Amino acid sequence: MHANPTHSPKHADTVALHDLSVHPAHADVLRTARLDSLDALFAVQDGQALSKPGLDPWRTRMRVALPGPSGETVYFLKRFEHPPSHSLRAMRRSRSGARSFAFNEWTWVQRLTTAGIPCLQGVAVGEKLRRSREIRSALLTAQVPGESLESWCKRWTYQDRPTLRALIPATAALVSRLHRAGYFHRDLYLCHIFFDSDRPIDDALRLIDLQRVIQPTWRRGRWVVKDLAALNYSTPTSLVSRADRVRFLRLYLGVMKLGGSGKSLAYRVLGKTASIAARDRKRSS
Repeated sequence: MHANPTHSPKHADTVALHDLSVHPAHADVLRTARLDSLDALFAVQDGQALSKPGLDPWRTRMRVALPGPSGETVYFLKRFEHPPSHSLRAMRRSRSGARSFAFNEWTWVQRLTTAGIPCLQGVAVGEKLRRSREIRSALLTAQVPGESLESWCKRWTYQDRPTLRALIPATAALVSRLHRAGYFHRDLYLCHIFFDSDRPIDDALRLIDLQRVIQPTWRRGRWVVKDLAALNYSTPTSLVSRADRVRFLRLYLGVMKLGGSGKSLAYRVLGKTASIAARDRKRSS
């Protein structure tokens, strides 16, 4: 059985660099750096490796800095090689329509951007398939301005309450927009929401790490609870009070007061939050 040629489906608003689909604004930087093919992306070795507990050995992440016309530009490179069948099946149930892990996240970036949901920017993507099975694929994204809310929260104190209170409606609006569009992040912890303090508060948040996004056609309530619980669990109680969390839920639902369905959702989120906490305690023990 022979491998198909390295494959790069045509996407709107991209240019082709050999077997890559590339955002036009970054094409010259990649050409200059000779990162203009899937082979070249897999040959990169001088970036900063980014590992985390539980990361599968068939996937790698790397921070790559490239010289550009206005100074150094930072990118993040994800590479996938011979993913196992069960992981491919799980990815394909997300309804992205992609055949590889790199194109899966690339597709969600494009769809969320089209839906007006602020997120990271896709820079380049490519894949190599054997028939319909992924041999390898790679995704390059641009560094998102600012820092994760998780990082901000580690530095903020009670003196930063005005910023925190302003971020509650902004975060509620972002998550509500995501869910109303039919998308669910499935990893919605504070580390995956970036805040750029130099931008107006209503345009200061961006979602990152869209690999696990899904667009289900049924049982959406389950995924609402999962996303809200992840957000609730990762938000420090020392900074965000119970009243703040109720305010967030009211803003997310678009209601002045929590009625019966809103209170039911709150209890489900609390239950799921407790499950996440128990799971993390088990992992760390």
